[in-house]
Amino acid sequence: MQPIRERYVHRELVRFTHTDPAGYVFFPRFFEMFQAAVEDWFTDCLGIPYAARILDTHTGFPTAHLECDFRQPCRLGDVVEFELILEAIGRTSYTLRIAGRVGGQLRLRARVVIVSIDMDAGRPQPLAPDLRERMAEYLRVCQADLQG
Repeated sequence: MQPIRERYVHRELVRFTHTDPAGYVFFPRFFEMFQAAVEDWFTDCLGIPYAARILDTHTGFPTAHLECDFRQPCRLGDVVEFELILEAIGRTSYTLRIAGRVGGQLRLRARVVIVSIDMDAGRPQPLAPDLRERMAEYLRVCQADLQG
């Protein structure tokens, strides 16, 4: 597995299906984009294929808390860059901050708490050791960026 050296940025093209009649992103669509960013972060950055983790281990990762501040609208055709910053790793959950930018300009900030659950029992479970290890590596990258 490759070492993690930088923060993960997920790029999302704003499509017609994301927008309202005025061409602005309809705000619930951002929550779908956040989910896509997290799934790709698992696979592309942490090296843990998201779909396989769910299907093979019956582990789910539902959102327990989500807050978002919208600073400026995003429009049809924009490419939104979602930077994922790992803020904390708990026993059964982790917290991400997400900064959404278009052309380097901040458009939104979000904070999401995601829980690891045993899908068969429907209950929280400790984060798997391999996932915790990769997240800890990513957390160090995020903290180093904040300090330097």
